[in-house]
Amino acid sequence: MPYRVLAVRKSSVPLGLALLCFALGAAAAEPYTVDGAIRAAAQALRSRLSLEEEAAQVLLVGIDGKGFPSPQALALLSRVPLGGVLLFGFNVPQKARDLGLFTAAVQEAAAKNGSGLPFIVAMDDEGGTVFRFHGDDVTRLPSPLAAARRGPEFVRFLGEASGRELRALGVNLALAPVVEALTAGNSGFLGTRSYGSDPAVVDADALAFIEGLQSQGVAAVAKHFPGNTGADPHKGLAYLDVDRKTYERLLLPRFASALGNDSGRTGRGAAVVMLSHVIVPSIDPSDPASLSPRFVEGELKKGLDFRGVALTDDLYMKALTDRVPPERSAVEALAAGDDLLMISMQGASLRIRDAIVRAVRSGELRRSRLDEACERVIELKLAFGMDQALDAALRERRLAAFPSLVASDREKLLAWNR
Repeated sequence: MPYRVLAVRKSSVPLGLALLCFALGAAAAEPYTVDGAIRAAAQALRSRLSLEEEAAQVLLVGIDGKGFPSPQALALLSRVPLGGVLLFGFNVPQKARDLGLFTAAVQEAAAKNGSGLPFIVAMDDEGGTVFRFHGDDVTRLPSPLAAARRGPEFVRFLGEASGRELRALGVNLALAPVVEALTAGNSGFLGTRSYGSDPAVVDADALAFIEGLQSQGVAAVAKHFPGNTGADPHKGLAYLDVDRKTYERLLLPRFASALGNDSGRTGRGAAVVMLSHVIVPSIDPSDPASLSPRFVEGELKKGLDFRGVALTDDLYMKALTDRVPPERSAVEALAAGDDLLMISMQGASLRIRDAIVRAVRSGELRRSRLDEACERVIELKLAFGMDQALDAALRERRLAAFPSLVASDREKLLAWNR
């Protein structure tokens, strides 16, 4: 049976989530941690989901609607408890503040689907060329490469500003930052999206942005593990031809830093890591990192002791679709250890959910693996207080504060520029 929504202080917030938030106080605004209380609550919530609901909960789906969710999108979200929605530039209204109305409609649909769980609402917010807002009524972030010239404290401020404003608009997962250092091999693809070619600068700035963002209650995504080449995965599969020593010297440390593992600050790093669709023959000559147990379970979860959510890049990129259909890559990704699957096509969500269900029922995918993935997704929602988005009054207060937040952040940005 799905966990039912109960009225708590005149809001449609699940009782278990409300009690947890009360017990943790302001913990949702702190850097990412997964403590025993969150883990137990996630297990309890997951145990109330059916197999079909669990399979839906591990999907992050792009939805239709220019400026507002389409009727078809709202119908889907009202009956299927997807893990979350992915927003693209065409979804974002011309006025940034109106994005709050878009995300409110999404969460109102969540309150109707019977799961008692909110949606993750994700969008790119790297700055520079990867910035989804259209107007000047939001703090426009410079590119990471430009921001790096000002140092980690400036980058931390940018993360805080991004987190404050996104949270007010109902976005709770920022697909940022890129934590890869620029090289001759990847600069054609990454360009100004990286903090530069100096690994020490990249590590300091990427972690500063992550901590700034997450201090405001928005989860960060360190991407793209383990790295990229100059090839665009939207267009085809790439091969990153580095030996094991080079991988451990140049690539792996960037993600160790982004997770806080190289400074003893476990839990202060990124809550989510995005896996790239790249083959690294020295580690796994057969499968892209996103579909490789050696990478997801071996290098990321065991090697870096990552306890957060492993997120695939879009399963509809040609790097994967040239090899297998998304229904197949979804099952392979879960089996490899990924927890949340990015799907840019709304119309494919039910087919992919059903493919996962069939794989579990046939024994191809262990139910325990799906359980673990689902619990990690729910843990993320609990750790960042995403259930608060089910409270209409709280949503309205946050959205009402958005213009003043932007004005304040702009004043601070002017002070930095003086």
